Amino acid sequence: MAAIGAMTYINQYNRTNTATQRTMQTIATGSMHPTAAYGASEYSIAARYDSNIGATRQSIQNTQNIGQMIRTAAGATQNTVSALTTIKDLLINAANDTNGSIDRAALQENINQLVGQINENAFVEYNGQRVVDGSRESLTLAGIDGYENFNMGNIRTDALGLTDGQGNVTIDATTVESANASLAIVDNALDYARVQNDSLHFMEDYVTDGVSLNRALDEATTQGAQLSRLEYQQANYTTMEENMLAARSTIDDADIARQITQMRNQQIQEQLATFAIRASNQNQQNAQVGALNMVR
Repeated sequence: MAAIGAMTYINQYNRTNTATQRTMQTIATGSMHPTAAYGASEYSIAARYDSNIGATRQSIQNTQNIGQMIRTAAGATQNTVSALTTIKDLLINAANDTNGSIDRAALQENINQLVGQINENAFVEYNGQRVVDGSRESLTLAGIDGYENFNMGNIRTDALGLTDGQGNVTIDATTVESANASLAIVDNALDYARVQNDSLHFMEDYVTDGVSLNRALDEATTQGAQLSRLEYQQANYTTMEENMLAARSTIDDADIARQITQMRNQQIQEQLATFAIRASNQNQQNAQVGALNMVR
């Protein structure tokens, strides 16, 4: 009977020790289900949440990266709008009869320099990639809920009508007539750039067309709309992440204080079981000694 009692205490000790080890792992990981052995369904649900949370965080990062790329494009486009505005002022000046041929030649030289700068603006890069030189039609944002495309414009001087196919400047300020004719080209370019920049800030997808000053304004509007759209998308992803983190916490996060209290209780039970095993063994030894004495 004593041996049976000892086995009972040993089994109790083993069960308590196993429970203590599980509790210690829960405390160490902060998870109620660190492995599937702690609850297969809960572990599976928590793992899916972890996967979705990771994908959502990457979506947020992708949105931020695309946003920085579009901001780079918007900055270049805004510089182009400023340069076109200056060119327009110079053309209006050149059309004034108070200017002589030498004056208009000086104004033309200034215009040529600005046109060259506008072309440099078109070759701005983000992470080694050109964004507004017409080499790419769109940017693709990869997110947890799919893909979105953002149209990219072309603010090269030939696309804006400021230069011809050979790179020659088409804006002519050397006569009153040519200055007035060039104003229409610059106005079209400016409109395109402004529209492209504005649309990036409002984050809507626009397909813009046209040349010259109007074209530059269109480009600015498009860029402005798309930036605004990205900000909304990033906010959506952030909200998704917060909600999934809260849901996962409800399912899997461990109450550390409670787990520590539980572990202490289990350790006390282990000590009691150990004491009972020793007492049972001692009783068995005493019984054996008593039996031997009786035989003698």
